[in-house]
Amino acid sequence: MASSTEVVVTYANIILYAISYQLQRPVEPFLVRSLIHNNQNNTSNTNEEESSNQTYGRLTSFFSFIQTIGSPLIGILLDRIGVRKTSILVYFASALSYWILANATSTTWLFWSKLPTILQHAFLVGQATVASSTAATSDNNNESGGSNGGDKQRAVALGRMTTAYTIGATIGPALGGYLAMGDLFAGARLAIWGSIISVILSIIFLKDRSSSERTEGNKTNSDAQKEHQQSFLQSIHKTLSYLRHPTIGPLLFIKLLNGVSSSAFTTILPLVLVNKLHLDTSQLGYFMSASSLSVAVFASFGISASMSLVGNRSDRLASLGLALRAVSIVCFGGVVSWCLLHLIAADDTSEEQQLVLPTEGLWLATIASIAVSISSHMHATSLTTLTTGAVSVEQRGAILGLEHGLFSLARVVGPPFGTHILSRPIIMSEFMPESGFAGIWGVISACVIMDVILLVCLHRWSSKKDTQLNSDECIGLTKAVDDKCDEHDHSD
Repeated sequence: MASSTEVVVTYANIILYAISYQLQRPVEPFLVRSLIHNNQNNTSNTNEEESSNQTYGRLTSFFSFIQTIGSPLIGILLDRIGVRKTSILVYFASALSYWILANATSTTWLFWSKLPTILQHAFLVGQATVASSTAATSDNNNESGGSNGGDKQRAVALGRMTTAYTIGATIGPALGGYLAMGDLFAGARLAIWGSIISVILSIIFLKDRSSSERTEGNKTNSDAQKEHQQSFLQSIHKTLSYLRHPTIGPLLFIKLLNGVSSSAFTTILPLVLVNKLHLDTSQLGYFMSASSLSVAVFASFGISASMSLVGNRSDRLASLGLALRAVSIVCFGGVVSWCLLHLIAADDTSEEQQLVLPTEGLWLATIASIAVSISSHMHATSLTTLTTGAVSVEQRGAILGLEHGLFSLARVVGPPFGTHILSRPIIMSEFMPESGFAGIWGVISACVIMDVILLVCLHRWSSKKDTQLNSDECIGLTKAVDDKCDEHDHSD
């Protein structure tokens, strides 16, 4: 089990990691547009906006592709070399990525800066540590028939890990947006030092668990040695075998499609806010920080209450999160449409008022975005609770790595999918093309359709699981009755 010092240091590293990473979030759309503008001085505003949208989508997709390769490897490293060495690798790679970004002079260098992120999976390392720290209690609950209680404990623990991340994610965007008002690269330079501090903390305070500690439960030391001797390819093959697992496989498919929907929306969100509603770096930073803070508060106090509300059933909470997210995305589209109509009317009146966004519109858009973030967190945390609860303690690092890898794979598809529809909508493309109505509602419609499909898949999975549990209970009851009858016959 992870010591209290390791857990505290892990939380501190996650906060630093989140601040460093989130410093770049409100800056990247502006940075892409600035570098494209500096290298293509003769393009029109419309072509420049479309080019920046497409480049931003490809950059996000490339980053996700790199992370897709790295996620399963980090999961295997966690099980093979432990938390300490893996953490050092993760934070050193982060520092290298930010150093390249801080010295970028073209969009090509932005892509180069994403290469070291193949090892940038600090949240995965933190999740594995926290999951291990709650493993014994959860497994004891499972053995006594209280699997739902174990689910709740894991959900709360994972929620607290998310709280640590979102503390940093609340500070990072606001600080990054503020720093970018004077220098677009200031956040990247600050992130280098944040990552170096995490490397030092990992070296001093974290320790690699011994083979006996890593194999608590039913696994013997000889079994651990045999597993350690497996080749990396064998470990990867074993990890990928979870995709065919009758219980875990469908959940991983849901995670994959959920990632496509979520990443498509989160990619076009800052583009809409910057290019259509004309937010500056500081406003965009505060907007993102508000969403992160709300998720942190919900993860601290809302997850446990929500689990109790749905009878400690993670599958029900995941379904509730999907339904709320679909509604919230539609509400966000309505708010953005109202703001666009206001800006169009202001543009007809006076050219100087074109960039003035009504305060109430910004507040409503923030509230709708917060609702999307909270419902997405509710769904994602519930899915992780279900997948980690379906495997043994020593397999949780691998399953978390595979889960993160699939989500990264989804983000390879989602961002270019979202930016393509945003820039070149299929339906109603001639309706007020300068406003972007068709593209915005095209992405929203696609996300809602995917969420409905996910709801159906999750409902079928839950029904199948309930049927199997009821069948197992009947078999157990029948066996108990038969045993009782046998005892009675023997006594006669």
